[in-house]
Amino acid sequence: MTAAAESVVRQRLPRGFQLLLLGQTVSLVGSAVTLLALPLTAIDLLGAGPFETGVLLACGRAPYLVCGPVAGVLVDRLSQRALLMGANLVMAAALATVPVAALTGHLALAHLYTAATVVGTATVLADVAYLACVPRVVPAGQLVRAQSRLELGQSLAVAFGPPLAGWLIGAFSAPTALLADSASFVVATALLPYVAMRDPETDDGGQKQPNGHGSGGRRAGAGILAEAAEGARFVLGSARLRAVTLATATLVFCYNAYSAVFLLYLTQRLGLSAGATGAAVGIAAAGGVAGALVARPLARLLGLGRVLAAALLLSAAGAVLTPMVAVTGWAALLGVALSHFLLWAGQQIYNVHQVPIRYVLTPPALHGRVNASIRTVVWGLAPLGALLGGACGTAFGTRTTLLLSGAVIALAAVWIVRSPLWAVRTPQLTTR
Repeated sequence: MTAAAESVVRQRLPRGFQLLLLGQTVSLVGSAVTLLALPLTAIDLLGAGPFETGVLLACGRAPYLVCGPVAGVLVDRLSQRALLMGANLVMAAALATVPVAALTGHLALAHLYTAATVVGTATVLADVAYLACVPRVVPAGQLVRAQSRLELGQSLAVAFGPPLAGWLIGAFSAPTALLADSASFVVATALLPYVAMRDPETDDGGQKQPNGHGSGGRRAGAGILAEAAEGARFVLGSARLRAVTLATATLVFCYNAYSAVFLLYLTQRLGLSAGATGAAVGIAAAGGVAGALVARPLARLLGLGRVLAAALLLSAAGAVLTPMVAVTGWAALLGVALSHFLLWAGQQIYNVHQVPIRYVLTPPALHGRVNASIRTVVWGLAPLGALLGGACGTAFGTRTTLLLSGAVIALAAVWIVRSPLWAVRTPQLTTR
C-alpha cells in the first residue's frame, strides 16, 4: 500500500457514511427482531411445523432469484438514494400489516407468506442499492475499514435485536414485535436525505470513468436483460469474483437449511422459551462483534486468502455445536450461545473481506449489476436451502438436519483454496 493510500485509510470515515451506517444498524436491529418474531408468529399462533417454517423463510429469499438481475439494472440507471428510500417504506408497510391482521383475527399462513415475499422483494432492491451507495460515500482506500464498521454494526444489531424481540414477544406478542422492524425502516429512510454521495462515474481522483461497452457502462438502446447479463458476465469472467461468489453461495445455502429448523430445535427439542432463545442468540452475537474487530488484524497476519478460508471453517465448527447440545435449561442456553458465537465470528470475519473484493474489482458503472448478479446467485440459492432444510427436518428430524447443514458449510472454503484468492498474502486486493 502506498503512503497516499495509508493516509486515506487513517482518515476519519466520511460523515455521510456515518449516517448510512447509523440507518443501516437501526434497520438491522429491527430485522433481527423480525428474524425471530416472524417464524414464532407462525409457530405459536398458527401451529407451523418444519416444512411451513421452511416455506416462510423461502418466501423471503425467493425474490433474489427472480428480481435480482432487474434490481441491478434499476440501481445503475436510477437514483440509488430514491430506490433505497422507496424500498424501506414498502418493507415498513408490509410488516405493519401482520399485527393488524392478528389484532382483527384474520392472520393466516398465507398472509405471512405474502408479507415475507413483499419484504423479500423490497429487500433485493434495498440491498443492491445500499451496496452501490457505499463506494459513492467512502474513498477506495477506506472500503475494508468501512466494511468492518458495517459488519460491526450488524453484529451489534444481532446482539440487541433478539433480546429485544424476546422481550417484545413476552410483553406483547410476536406479531406486535414486528412493529419495531417497521419503525426501524422509517428511521433509516429519514436519514438518507442527509447522506452526501459522489458522482458514481468518477474515481477517487475526480476523473471520469469511460462509459463505453468495455468499461461496463450502459449502452444506448441496451435492454434490461442485456444489461443484467453484462454484470453476470463480469462476475463469471473474474476468477476471484467467481470464487468468492460460489463460496458465499455455499455458505448461504447451508445456513438457510440450518435456519429453517433452528428455532424449532431450540423451542421443541431444548425447551427454550422465546425470551431464552433471544438471549442465547443475542449473547452469541458477541462473536460477530469479535469477528468484525479482529478481521483486519487477522488478514494482516494470515493474508486475504487464508483468512477467508479459516473464517468459513470457523463458521462450520460453530454451526455443528448447537445440535450437539443434549441438555436443557441454562446449560442448553450456554451451549447455543457458544455455538453461535463461533458461527457469527466466522461469518463476520469472512464478510469484512469478501464484500470489498467486488468494490475493488468492479468498475463504478457496473456496481449495481455486479452486486445484483452476486446477490442473485447467493440469495437465489437461499430459498432452496430453506426448503431442503424444512423437508429434511420433517423427514430426518431437526437435530440431524442441523448437523448435516452445519458441517457442509466447511465445503465453502474449497472454492477459496482452489482460486487465485488463496495466493493473496496482503490484507486486501489493492488493484482492479
